Amino acid sequence: MRKFSILLLTTLLGLSFTPTYAETKPIKDWTVAVFLNADNNLDKFGVEDQNEMAKVGSNDFMNVVTLIDREKGPAQINYIEKDNIKKLKDMGELDMGDYKEFVKFAKFIKANYPAKHYSFTFWNHGSGWRNKKEKALFRGVSYDDSSNNHITTEQLSIALKEINTILGQKVDIINFDACLMQMVEVAYACKDYAVYMVGSEESEPGKGAPYDDILKGITKNMSPKEFALNWAKAFADSYNNGSQGNDLSTQSVVDLSKIENLTDAISGVAKAVMTGKYGVAMRRAAFRAQGYDDIDNKDIYSLFEELKTEGVNDKPLIEALKKGQAAVKETVLYSRYTGYKEKDSNGIAIFIPTSYMLSDLYKNLAFAKKSMWDEMILDLGKKVQVEQLIMGIKAGRLNELQMVIRQAKDNPKNPIYRMMLTELNILSASENEIPEKYREEFKTLLAEFIEVLKK
Repeated sequence: MRKFSILLLTTLLGLSFTPTYAETKPIKDWTVAVFLNADNNLDKFGVEDQNEMAKVGSNDFMNVVTLIDREKGPAQINYIEKDNIKKLKDMGELDMGDYKEFVKFAKFIKANYPAKHYSFTFWNHGSGWRNKKEKALFRGVSYDDSSNNHITTEQLSIALKEINTILGQKVDIINFDACLMQMVEVAYACKDYAVYMVGSEESEPGKGAPYDDILKGITKNMSPKEFALNWAKAFADSYNNGSQGNDLSTQSVVDLSKIENLTDAISGVAKAVMTGKYGVAMRRAAFRAQGYDDIDNKDIYSLFEELKTEGVNDKPLIEALKKGQAAVKETVLYSRYTGYKEKDSNGIAIFIPTSYMLSDLYKNLAFAKKSMWDEMILDLGKKVQVEQLIMGIKAGRLNELQMVIRQAKDNPKNPIYRMMLTELNILSASENEIPEKYREEFKTLLAEFIEVLKK
């Protein structure tokens, strides 16, 4: 009745009336969104990758959208059609190292290109959780050379949480077309906000992902799991006499719903290690394990395999290591390497510095707060000092004990000295392990050390 009255009134007044309705955006199966930070020395590869995307382009079941920031140039949002890169919006100069820009991009995606499933890609330099340039003890992705900024691991969690609210669902695929990101520390930051994580344990080749190969493999009604597997397989194929030639690479798919279980298994290994004297042994295992461009990144499965040979007579440790490896297998749905150097890659890495030094920035990571891994690293640091001291004494190097005594005078309450004293007393009880000509001097130094620690 109300509509009739309005229409009658406008007719009587000689006015035209055309009802207007809000535009309904078509909801496709997938929106593939690429946060393409080329404001760095990867600029030319960013242009190449958009051209690869345009070989396939969007279609009736898939949107392909990029936010690209060029080196020394403005940013823009593009809709990738077949054989056409359609500019949607000029963005001016953006700080792509600011996680808030990633969130704003997600808002644009939801408003303009809604879908049943979403894949978000970080395209850029990556370094797991370490700042690659400064070698500071924190890591991240999306390094912007204009701003000198980047998105940290903690900010990644903040951004994804906000994006979940925007989308009204988890991100189906979080993809890192960036180096060294396929780490448990990064996966833990994403686990509550994304379903699958696709990325590389190793540094990626400069060409990165083969977007044409990946997009042409996406089909109507494809599930998130199928999408993730298609991405990783296409990536690996492209570097194995494929579209991008031959090169060293790794690529894997991680089921983020399994990360909590993997973290618990890693804590089990950490606890078992801390019950023994594995300071030197863990260091040997880490040196032998599959490593990457960052020498402190080690493949978890490979590290645990190498540690088995060090603790062969320690049944609880061996059992914990087997559980850890089983958890890796459950978590990693697909893992592949190309080239010979990464032959022991199994899909997910972990940080294990052989210096056993840790920054508070690592200890503040969500993974570190939940797991016992950081406590184990610090414990190993203390134990390796003790082990090296004892080995030195057995080899007749009493100058090392003399140096410890001098240091203890400045800080006698340091708990490491109590740990050393315990081992020195055990060594004293079996003094035959000390060369005979050094035994009396050792006893004198031990007595002095005891007096120092009484203060």
